[in-house]
Amino acid sequence: MKAVPGFPLMRPIELEDKALLAGLFKKYPPVISEFTFTNLFAWQHAYNFNISSIDGIFLVASLKEGDFHIFDPLGPFDAKEKIIRKCFLTWKNKRVLKFIRLPEKTAELFKKAGGLRLSEDRDDFDYVYLTQDVIGLRGRDFDGKRNFIKRFKDTYSFMYKKLLEDDVKECLSFQEEWCLAKDCQHTQGLTKERQAMREMLDNFEYLGMQGGMIEIDGKVEAVALGEPLDPETFVVHIEKANGSFMGIYQAINQLFCSKEAAGYKYVNREQDLGVSGLRRAKESYHPHHMVKKYTLVAEH
Repeated sequence: MKAVPGFPLMRPIELEDKALLAGLFKKYPPVISEFTFTNLFAWQHAYNFNISSIDGIFLVASLKEGDFHIFDPLGPFDAKEKIIRKCFLTWKNKRVLKFIRLPEKTAELFKKAGGLRLSEDRDDFDYVYLTQDVIGLRGRDFDGKRNFIKRFKDTYSFMYKKLLEDDVKECLSFQEEWCLAKDCQHTQGLTKERQAMREMLDNFEYLGMQGGMIEIDGKVEAVALGEPLDPETFVVHIEKANGSFMGIYQAINQLFCSKEAAGYKYVNREQDLGVSGLRRAKESYHPHHMVKKYTLVAEH
């Protein structure tokens, strides 16, 4: 692993950084879905993630159009306020420096801070569900979901399988077909997601991910990928299906969580990015709570 430079210097995150970052996430369990090594590595091309250090605390930053967007410092909570203030004080670059996706506990430290402006980042709030709700779908709130799944099971001859290394090639082919149907190359968000999913699948075993897939007539028609976020929470990174099979999205959601997340209290299904259709879909599963995130910038 290459040495981590001192702030404000930084270098790109690489595959060899897994031991360092995964170790930090284990030592300081995160609440935001961004903080798994898989997420940072897989979305590297989209967000240009870099790593730096200051006073022994590690920082993950996204270099976005020349500006520096830093995530919650990776270290003990009682050091975070001092580290964040020091970053602002030592920043001499003309580019914008801001802290993004800060969890509520860290954001609370700056609610009355002079010279700094704190704002909610609603589009990046994480949706967190009780695992028993996602798997059991009990009660009137989930009537529609259960009906879709029943229709899917009654209509199609399918097989759910745990995704193994030998299945990666088929899943990559499914991803390419899905992107062709959705015209990914002309939609920036889908292009980025396509690259991220490819990175996850190409490095599936090394990243230590869990995956599941649905086959219909021997062909992959749905894929889900996820991993533990903290001792109580399983995070779902990718859920993709051929929507021409009615109920397949509800089916892969329930089946994947029942097979991989059953030992966890919560399922984090990440953010909606402000996309109205995605927001409706995530709200329809009735989240137990949201992981709020905030942006912190210096006032001029």
